[in-house]
Amino acid sequence: MRWLALILIALPAFAFHGAIAGRVVDEQDQPLAGAQVWLSGHPSGTATDTTGNYFLEVPMHGEFQVVYQFMGFKSETLRVFVAHGERVRRDVMLHPVALAVPMVETKERRQTIQAAETPVPAVVIPQSVAERAGKSTVGEVATMEAGIQLQKRCSACEVSEVSIQGLPGRFSLILLEGMPLFAGLASRYILDLVPVEMVDRLEVVKGASGALWGSDAIAGALNILLLQPVRPLEARGTYTRRSYGNDLAAQVGSARRSLGFSLMGAHGDRQPVDQNLDGIVENTFYQRNILIGNLSFYPGLVWRFNLGGSFGDEIRRSGVVIPDTEYINNPLAEKIRTRRWDFWQRAAYTAGRSELSCRIALSGQKETGTVEMRDYFSQQFNLFADVSAEFPHLRSGISFLRQQVQDSRLFTQPSQEEDLGIWIAGREIAFTVFPVAHEILPAIRLDLNSVYGTILSPYGAIKFFPGFAELNFAAGTGFRTPMVIFESMENLPGGFQYAIRRDPDLSRETGLSLLAGLARRFITPSLIADFRLNLFRHLVRNFIAAELTGVDTLSRRAVFYYSNRDEPISSTGIELSSILNFHTHTSLSLKCFVLRAEDHQHRTIPFVRRWGVGYNLSVKTPVWKVELNTAGELNGPMLVQTVLSDGRILESESPVYPVFDLRLSRQLGIVRLSLGVNNVGDYHQLPRSHHEGRTEYYWGPIIGRELYATVSLSI
Repeated sequence: MRWLALILIALPAFAFHGAIAGRVVDEQDQPLAGAQVWLSGHPSGTATDTTGNYFLEVPMHGEFQVVYQFMGFKSETLRVFVAHGERVRRDVMLHPVALAVPMVETKERRQTIQAAETPVPAVVIPQSVAERAGKSTVGEVATMEAGIQLQKRCSACEVSEVSIQGLPGRFSLILLEGMPLFAGLASRYILDLVPVEMVDRLEVVKGASGALWGSDAIAGALNILLLQPVRPLEARGTYTRRSYGNDLAAQVGSARRSLGFSLMGAHGDRQPVDQNLDGIVENTFYQRNILIGNLSFYPGLVWRFNLGGSFGDEIRRSGVVIPDTEYINNPLAEKIRTRRWDFWQRAAYTAGRSELSCRIALSGQKETGTVEMRDYFSQQFNLFADVSAEFPHLRSGISFLRQQVQDSRLFTQPSQEEDLGIWIAGREIAFTVFPVAHEILPAIRLDLNSVYGTILSPYGAIKFFPGFAELNFAAGTGFRTPMVIFESMENLPGGFQYAIRRDPDLSRETGLSLLAGLARRFITPSLIADFRLNLFRHLVRNFIAAELTGVDTLSRRAVFYYSNRDEPISSTGIELSSILNFHTHTSLSLKCFVLRAEDHQHRTIPFVRRWGVGYNLSVKTPVWKVELNTAGELNGPMLVQTVLSDGRILESESPVYPVFDLRLSRQLGIVRLSLGVNNVGDYHQLPRSHHEGRTEYYWGPIIGRELYATVSLSI
């Protein structure tokens, strides 16, 4: 850590000439996230954060022309004089562009359930950027950020998990409109099913931030904000036909004065794929449906009320394709039906830059089916509530979480957990005596857990603005209680022939994160370029791992037992990313990461990819106004484990392999047509026969090349 100390010692040498700060909002006083702010005639520039706030340091004292710009709004230019060492505040309201014909698409949203702010620096991925990159679902959008991998590790569940900086997906908290989804299986409906056309933006937070979120946020958090209507009547829909399935989604909404509503439905299905023709399919074939609704009421300028809910239904099958009546007699077949519902509400009172809010969320999930030739049943219920107060430099709140879990494989009786959390966090704290512009972001949380006792989660971050770049350093802790550990299949040799058991005395996992980053933005009349460098180290204690205990003589399944490790595991690495936006309708993003996940004896943790390189290129061609999107990844190796029929585990290295995707699209009025090819090179892993008694992890694509066509309609 010597280089960190050298940077901190050298910072006072950079003189602070002054800065311009403020907030950019629309006509409804709603923040415009991602608005561009720059000094005319100078390379200095920045962008607003998710709350519309910006901070722009000037290269010298004097008078400047400050330009404010956001897509779909009239640009504003202010003349601002900054004395030496002065911080000038300028709040700006941008007005929509007046068009003779209503705009087909809008990037603005009425505020529904406000995303809870976190003191850790967040990365915002707007819908427009995701569409230009050719992404289809929420999960694919998340992978645009360096160090994030979307992995399907449960072959029977077909659940996507967001792995952040080498840590398992169970350490990444998924939030919908700022409300936590504590049940891991719930994320499948959001990550895999909701199309990018229905999403306003994604907010990615890296590092342990349990000081604000509570349980699960050890590696970070992913907040998904859905698109909300801004006109009296809006409707949009999208249909995608794939080589092995279909995706269909539709949304209708309205916003009239103080009342707004939105209703979205989505359907997805996949057909069975048997590449090696052994009678056992390599994927999970399913039918999945979800319905999400939201109602907003704004009786005045200071009150906001929101009600929302969702319902999901899914039937999934894996293994041998057989009639429903034969699942109970076949050890190589599983069938599970899942139904889930969610309800949430939020009420907020705002006075200036202060706000008092109350949120309540309820969710229930029930699964029935046949697993390991037995009738399977599980049920889960969650209650989450919090009250928070926000002031210009302080945020504080209290939250309550109750979880109930029942599972026929893992619990002899229902398991229950209650957690009361109290937290406080600073905002935009700075000291005038410090010679470099900065912002200090402290937070601390105290949890009183009914099962795991008292848990203290401190957090601290500091940002520096020395002029040449933005520097940020953060350290935080987080924890995860193992109520639903069976929903995450990380570190298990994948496949269909396994059974899982758990230690009845599992203890909570705790994590410590250290992060350091550097960001620089260049703005010219023809180019906006962003460059970011991140260094990270995560340390997890009481890590829960699965150990092979033998092979069941009846079902021939490998039996794995979940228990806490006595020694910690760590993940250390570096991320690099750059985004180049040319004014000629061309954008290019590059990303790469290198990491090492290991235990205390420096043994590599299995199923963690050690490096990766990727790109996204979007070009709007003058020929027929067609937009070309291409994306590619070079996937580095990982340690793979395979269970043999005699119970031994064979370890091997997965190969380095590339994946390239291509998409062409064109906007025709209110209709958008797209044609695409995933995995153009048809690179895939041909699985060994399951009749050999193997349980094999799929380290790469198993389907290979896939064609798809999408029709999107927006009114």
